[in-house]
Amino acid sequence: MTADDPMSPDPLSGPLALAAAGEEPSAGARGRPGGTDRLFLRALPFYARHGVYESERELGQRFVVDVDCWLDTRPAAWADDAELTVSYQQIYEHVAAVVTDDPVHLIETLAERIATRLLDHFATVEQVRVVVHKPGAPVTGVFGDVGIEIIRGR
Repeated sequence: MTADDPMSPDPLSGPLALAAAGEEPSAGARGRPGGTDRLFLRALPFYARHGVYESERELGQRFVVDVDCWLDTRPAAWADDAELTVSYQQIYEHVAAVVTDDPVHLIETLAERIATRLLDHFATVEQVRVVVHKPGAPVTGVFGDVGIEIIRGR
């Protein structure tokens, strides 16, 4: 890349330039949506009957869900009070309820339902990231993983 190349990163912009000028980089520049903390649950396995094909809905299959919730955990940390944060157990229960509830055709729908439910039930959560992995997807060929990742906020 050259200085004339429009795809070259501009050394006079971005988080490093802001820091050099004494300004705080935006939340996005720091890589944290909303500039808050991230609570996460990984590799939550479920057996459910989602899928486009009738055979998927009849037999069922394994789904694996990852969830990230962005919220300000400082009040809970300062007070050392679990009531001021979001419970991992409650997040798990909400995800499980959605995944094992009514079957849907698309994992996109499943991810959207999980994100909506978490935002609806946890007022302190500013943004969520939901990843639904479908390790037994009906794909002809060898693959390591397929899935959908969505990010939703208030």
